[in-house]
Amino acid sequence: MGRFEGRNVIVTGGSSGIGRATVLAFASEGAHVLAVGRNLDRLAQVERDAPEGRVETAIADVSIPEEARGVVLHAISRLGRIHVLVNNAGIAFTEPVLDISDKTWDETLDTNLSGVFWASQEAARHMAERGGGAIVNIASTDAIVAESPQAHYNVSKAGVVMLTKSFAHELGHLGVRCNAVAPGQTITAMVAEESEDPEFLRSYLSQIPLRRAARPEEQAAVILFLASDAASYVNGETIVVDGGQTKGTWYFPEMAPPVPEPGRTQKPRG
Repeated sequence: MGRFEGRNVIVTGGSSGIGRATVLAFASEGAHVLAVGRNLDRLAQVERDAPEGRVETAIADVSIPEEARGVVLHAISRLGRIHVLVNNAGIAFTEPVLDISDKTWDETLDTNLSGVFWASQEAARHMAERGGGAIVNIASTDAIVAESPQAHYNVSKAGVVMLTKSFAHELGHLGVRCNAVAPGQTITAMVAEESEDPEFLRSYLSQIPLRRAARPEEQAAVILFLASDAASYVNGETIVVDGGQTKGTWYFPEMAPPVPEPGRTQKPRG
């Protein structure tokens, strides 16, 4: 019997990367999951890959308030009580700060921050009425250390961290816990192109003490922990999952441990 047997979960951005891994992890541990995304084919593949009958899918764009709220209401109508919401949907643009347009600024903030608020508010209302629940937001190490050139992404994820604290502080007495995960470099479609460049990969991995990027499943493991009863007294926290990248820098870069050859860097150790 899995940790989430009999529980219902919503995962936005559930068709690929960390979201996909999270959907499959919840389903493998007994949850009934509504995977939300914008790509019907990828959602259908997630449903096929999950244990039979454990995953349903829904098309929604969380940058639109009616759709972000609506997918929660849809889940309630389909599944009944919602125990867990994972806000994973996100987008990123690489643009110098002086060139960011109103359009890409609004798209980034609407998807990465406002969408989290709209879905969380709707889910929290339901959870508060039904005795509680857990919300897990996906932030980023870029909420902690600015990564350029993507100021709009950095700001949106920093907002997610504060939104997490605000929900946790206001709603804890109602049994609604809210926490966040801040992933570092993770092998997903969003970073796949850069990860195929050996020089870029070597340079990036040189900043990570574990000398490799994370697998989506490693991020999903932390998300499931925060949603589980094992984290019943964890509220308002952001857990950084970055292999130690944001913990320091080498004063003398030449003293840093070597980076393994490309192709040997993604195998977890330990």
